[in-house]
Amino acid sequence: MSDDQQQLHELLVDLVSNTHRFAKLAGSFASEQYPRAWLRALSLLEEYGEMRISDFARLDRCSQPSATALLRKLGEHGYVERRADPEDARAVRVAMTEKGRKILNDGRNEIADALVPHFVELEPEQIKKLADGLAELRSIIKTSDPS
Repeated sequence: MSDDQQQLHELLVDLVSNTHRFAKLAGSFASEQYPRAWLRALSLLEEYGEMRISDFARLDRCSQPSATALLRKLGEHGYVERRADPEDARAVRVAMTEKGRKILNDGRNEIADALVPHFVELEPEQIKKLADGLAELRSIIKTSDPS
């Protein structure tokens, strides 16, 4: 492994470790009104759109019965709607509703509001570096998504 590859490898190890810590910190600010599992589920539906419950379970890395229970709970609150799959009458598809989009945005904003005090000391150039790095990361993720 070249020095550049080794440096990249170490950076990626650090990135994985710290993104996990950041997600854990952010998740700790989720209120009972916006349970983390709900926000995670709605985020998947936002990113991938309408899908079968089996596909949701695969993306969420949970069992199909767990996915069914979670999506049923979201449906009871009007955050997702279940639809018959036009290709397979036995299958059900789920899609996020406008109410679901609102709760996802509200939950994200609540978490962001709680995180602001932890970042308030950053200088404008530090914020720009974070924004630029995040844009790069998003671009890489979009072209590398294994799902």
